[in-house]
Amino acid sequence: MKYFPIMISLSVLSVYSLAKADSPLARIAPAPEVKLIDAEGEPFDLSKLRGKAVLVSFVYTTCNGSCPLTSAAMAQCRDALEKDGLWGTKVEFVSISLDPAHDTSEVLKMYAKIYDARPESWHFLTGPTDRVDRVVASWGMWARKNAMGVLDHPSRVFLVDPNGVQREIYSLEFLTPDAVVADVHGLLEERSPVRHPARGNGP
Repeated sequence: MKYFPIMISLSVLSVYSLAKADSPLARIAPAPEVKLIDAEGEPFDLSKLRGKAVLVSFVYTTCNGSCPLTSAAMAQCRDALEKDGLWGTKVEFVSISLDPAHDTSEVLKMYAKIYDARPESWHFLTGPTDRVDRVVASWGMWARKNAMGVLDHPSRVFLVDPNGVQREIYSLEFLTPDAVVADVHGLLEERSPVRHPARGNGP
């Protein structure tokens, strides 16, 4: 039975390797800097959320197209994350206005209430137009008026890992509670590997 301790050792190493395996999500790029004003009128710095996963969206309050759908989908994701015990402690949301001239902190505060968004964990952001425009552009986003005077913009939601790196970009179609919860779990497990005891190797 001299081989038996070797079997246990290999099994423990194998289980530990699985526990600390990287998430399948690619490391896209460091998340751009976001220093704006939240719906409470307070300064907000995205880097202060390091240690948590963050979903970042871009919306504006008078939008009648994808924005309310995006915010509603994020609210569903929030509910799923809360049910899983991750909301607030491990995950927060950021929604940046694409129309800061209209979307003051007071307007965003009212908009947030539609989605039962608590300001301590879901941050709606605005600021001076030039500063917001720079932030929007740094994320590869844009907003411009079409012939009807309505703001056109892409619908993208970014997942940032606890180290401040972009790991996923969701279209509205793929922004589902199941996908987001699974992706967040993958990122958190990647960051905090856990050693599990080997099983099934008794004498």
